[in-house]
Amino acid sequence: MKPFCILLAAIAAGLLLSVPAHGQPGVHVETANVRVCPAGDPVRMPDFSAPACETMPLWSVDPQGRHLWVQAQLVLRAENLDGPGPFGLQVLAKASSEAWINGAYLGANGRPAGTRDAEVPGRMDSVIYVPRTLVQEGENTVVLRLSAQHGLIRLAAPIHRVAFGPYRNPGQRMILAYWPSLITFGAFAIGCLFFGVTALRGEDREGSAILSAASLFAAIQLLAEVSRSLYPYPYPVHEIRLVTILACAFGFGLCLNAYLLLRLSGLGVRARMLRLAGLAAIMALIVIVVPGFDGKTGFALLAAVAAGIIGSIIWSIGKRPGAPAYLALFCAFAALMIAFPTDFIDTYFYLAAGGMLIFLFYHQALTLVGERQRRQAEERRARQLETALAEARQRTAPAQLQLVSAGRVDYVPTDRIVQLKGAGDYVEVHYDDGRTALYNGSLAGLEAELPETFLRVHRSHIVNTAFVNALERDASGIGRLLLTQGSEVPVSRRIMPKVRSALASPAD
Repeated sequence: MKPFCILLAAIAAGLLLSVPAHGQPGVHVETANVRVCPAGDPVRMPDFSAPACETMPLWSVDPQGRHLWVQAQLVLRAENLDGPGPFGLQVLAKASSEAWINGAYLGANGRPAGTRDAEVPGRMDSVIYVPRTLVQEGENTVVLRLSAQHGLIRLAAPIHRVAFGPYRNPGQRMILAYWPSLITFGAFAIGCLFFGVTALRGEDREGSAILSAASLFAAIQLLAEVSRSLYPYPYPVHEIRLVTILACAFGFGLCLNAYLLLRLSGLGVRARMLRLAGLAAIMALIVIVVPGFDGKTGFALLAAVAAGIIGSIIWSIGKRPGAPAYLALFCAFAALMIAFPTDFIDTYFYLAAGGMLIFLFYHQALTLVGERQRRQAEERRARQLETALAEARQRTAPAQLQLVSAGRVDYVPTDRIVQLKGAGDYVEVHYDDGRTALYNGSLAGLEAELPETFLRVHRSHIVNTAFVNALERDASGIGRLLLTQGSEVPVSRRIMPKVRSALASPAD
């Protein structure tokens, strides 16, 4: 239960810390009905009542590849004008802009124009100083000249916000909303580094590599997200930011399902890759169909989480150990997405991802401990086999072994036996002259009577190390001993290096 407690505590703390930061200061212009006119004359303000002008919501105004004039109303109350100022007009949009208020020119962000060559790209988020004498209580008229001739990607809503308020850098307010998420950056960076090194060292390589990649995706996505508050970039850079966030969320969702398949499915690498490819195709289709980058990112990630929920349900029904915990984890992630659809990608995703990775880190740590214990046990067996092989070269085998077959007792010289192979209630003995004979008994019964030159390297095989010719690994990774008579005996993959070293060492 500890991982769940940590996960819930991290998310709850982040939610509480984020609440005060989401309120936006200032007064927005009227967004429902603005007048939009083509910029036939870039110098003279148009007649906004002309037939060529349209009335539309502010969020529908699209200056991408166009040159426009926009007129909107700003209604101020007395409390909005209290204080000494200074005041500013914030324009958050993928566009270059110039601004007027009540007919007075305020300033520019870049230089809007009708062509790409003439336009100077403005900042994505800008604030223009507004003298107190230019605004009044009640209605004020705001006019913007906008253009967005640069960029390769067409956004569904290029204008984010136009508002009047205290003069401040828009990034200062944004960082207040983002800073709780930045707490998780340390977890992402540590996870990426630790599990990356663990994968390179070969400790549960696939699981560690998946968690390292998931942490890297989350860290890069977080940096791309907060970059808007840290650096006042020109509006064309906004496209790079959005694509980076989408690509990282896409990769993070695939990593979650890759880890789930690795731990619960029991499938081989090829089968797991095929399932991930199918999920990636579904997510790519969502990216193509859904409008808006927030929508693309959110729904693609939701598809990945839904796939995790479905898989966890199936494996929970199949009684796979740990499946209910993964089901609860993915359900909690989905619940946060549904509860905070607007702010999830911007803020809560990183808190949820941090909590989820803490849970996966905990389970991966348990896996690594088990893996190390198994490796240590294999190394002990390898050392024992290495010692036995070295000693076998220096010892003389007993003269005879008593074997029984159909009422007959044979006394067989052990130095002529190449190997013994289990065959149910019988033992098949292979001699150095190529003959084989079947005798009563079991390998376990004969093992205690054999000299130390004989080693049980498989549940069905005991070999005389005096007849070992070589140790090889085939294409599938399975090891085998090659005996001097040409026969082959399987050997554990983990002890192959030790056996090879012992066979290559000359006897004293």
